[in-house]
Amino acid sequence: MAVMLNDQIWLWGGPTRQWGGSMDDDTLVKGARFFGAQNGLYVYGPHSDAVLELHRPLARLVCQIGSNCRNPEAVAADTVAEAERLSALSLRFPNIVGAVVDDFDTGSEKFTPEKLAAIQGALRSHNPALKLHVVTYTMKQHPGYDDLLPYLDVVTLWVWKQGELARLDEDFDRMRREFPGKPILMGIFIHDYGETSKARPNAVLAAHLDACRRTIAAGQAHGIIILGDREIAKHPAESAFVRDYLAKHFAARG
Repeated sequence: MAVMLNDQIWLWGGPTRQWGGSMDDDTLVKGARFFGAQNGLYVYGPHSDAVLELHRPLARLVCQIGSNCRNPEAVAADTVAEAERLSALSLRFPNIVGAVVDDFDTGSEKFTPEKLAAIQGALRSHNPALKLHVVTYTMKQHPGYDDLLPYLDVVTLWVWKQGELARLDEDFDRMRREFPGKPILMGIFIHDYGETSKARPNAVLAAHLDACRRTIAAGQAHGIIILGDREIAKHPAESAFVRDYLAKHFAARG
């Protein structure tokens, strides 16, 4: 029987006016179809029934909560209450498997252990299987996070500047020590937001994807996240390169 490796591929996206994005409610779904990704991290937009219905084609869906980098009109008054509502929605939209806090340790919204505990508890209030994902970066040091670790279920790890990819193996090992036992999804930027403000060259993208494949094969990482749907129009050649790489290396195998 074939083993589908593309179930380890996630796409980051959603409706946004920023960064050359689209305000189409289904922009993540269309992007996932382009990249051949089965799963999505739905960010920026609201959690309405109509929008979540559009995302049913995705096998697994993680939805953003909180205000960091969020469309202002989509931000709930209270992150804990939003987590509880998402938990209830997951009973009607069973592809919802968790929530994600963007830039949880670098953004404008601050997360204390008490707040994270309340968010995780609310997220599990209707569906104990839901996982709380957080976004962090290899450039960030995480000393003294012991009081946060019980409330973080999955780490999504990003390399902000392409020049930092040269030490990815070292940084990844450090992250495993700083977040012991936590599943890690490795983020892939097609656009180099942190350093050049241009598309990352194909050779850089290939090296990063190769490194992700090695960590997955070693059982150290649990998937990759491509950012994102908005890059398809912004960087068509590089997006096509990533799409073709994924089709070659994450296709079904016997």
